[in-house]
Amino acid sequence: MRDRRRTVLGGLSRGAAIVALALVAACSKSDGAGGAKSRPPPLVVVTKVTTRDVPVEVRAPVELRALEQADVGSKTLGVLDAVFVDRGDKVKRGQLVALVRPSDLPDQLTAARGTLANTQASLALARQNFDRASKLAPSGVVSQQELANATAAVAQAEAQQAAAQAQVSALAVRLGETRIDAPMDGIVSVRRLDPGAIVGPPGGGAIVTIVQIDKLRVFIPVTEREVAKIKLGLEARVELDALPNRPFLGKVSKMAPVLDPSTRTLDVEVRLTNPDGELRPGMFGHGAIITEVHPHAPVVPASAVLLSDNKSFVYVLSGDKVQRRAVEIGVDEGTWVEIKGGLREGEEIVTAGADSISDGTTVRVQRDLDPYTGAKLTASPSTSGTAVPPSAPPSQRN
Repeated sequence: MRDRRRTVLGGLSRGAAIVALALVAACSKSDGAGGAKSRPPPLVVVTKVTTRDVPVEVRAPVELRALEQADVGSKTLGVLDAVFVDRGDKVKRGQLVALVRPSDLPDQLTAARGTLANTQASLALARQNFDRASKLAPSGVVSQQELANATAAVAQAEAQQAAAQAQVSALAVRLGETRIDAPMDGIVSVRRLDPGAIVGPPGGGAIVTIVQIDKLRVFIPVTEREVAKIKLGLEARVELDALPNRPFLGKVSKMAPVLDPSTRTLDVEVRLTNPDGELRPGMFGHGAIITEVHPHAPVVPASAVLLSDNKSFVYVLSGDKVQRRAVEIGVDEGTWVEIKGGLREGEEIVTAGADSISDGTTVRVQRDLDPYTGAKLTASPSTSGTAVPPSAPPSQRN
């Protein structure tokens, strides 16, 4: 019985092996009949190398500042009686903006005028005595000593009158300063005090702040290596975060004479006109001073440039294959870069799909497509030939 079971199991094992071999042979025939399928070449997006005039710029974060600004307060101690302007009001030079009620200034002026009247009377008496002494001195009725005393009395009375007059004038000026006028044309940016506040020295502060915004300025810090490139009159550009894609043009108007010892930079002033009041002091952005221009320089999308071992290279299309070529990078503007060496205008380079290729790879080509949206690119007026597509910063390839 046991021998029969072994014979049956052995027969089953041999039958299973025969069936497996038959299936393998059938599969092999099937594969041979259908033929092996090859993998298609990788798909890449290419665009032509274009040229443009590339500006070389010194860039730095900036903040818009008013060309002129004044904190308007009171020189006279007193109570703020009235404020005639508020935040946002336009004012003219000499316009009344506030009134101050002085504490004891009118009483001081009255006392000073009384003192002036006394000195005027003393001066009149001294002159009469001098005139009488001058007439009697030749006949000997009045001695020369008395004549000298009369002369000195006149001089002393004149000095006292001048001092009293100066005191009256000073108090009158201080009383006039209770009328607070705008020192310049501009706009009220801040109103700090209301009627009833104590103003003037020592505890009083500014009542309003007036700024002039028809002209603004920014200060661009320049490193000591770049100072030699900066000259008065150079073109400059300011781009603001609040108003993107709208550069505002100006010129270098002033330069600081010395470098800041803490930052080792030198402040360069650029002035901007603001006739419509669209720009506001305090806006942040970036300022750029154009130090030179590279004419007709080759430029490529930033996505076309790859990095390896701190060296830059691109893939250039040659027929249906790509060639890896080292390039020298110039100005980097984020979405496009200047090529100082290694490429010529009109050559086609890979802008998307470079991660799946290597030197000599056969590729399929799509031309002038945005590698991120797939949209067809149109010519840009700032370049010759095909537009540079928007792209991310250069990728890294190890």
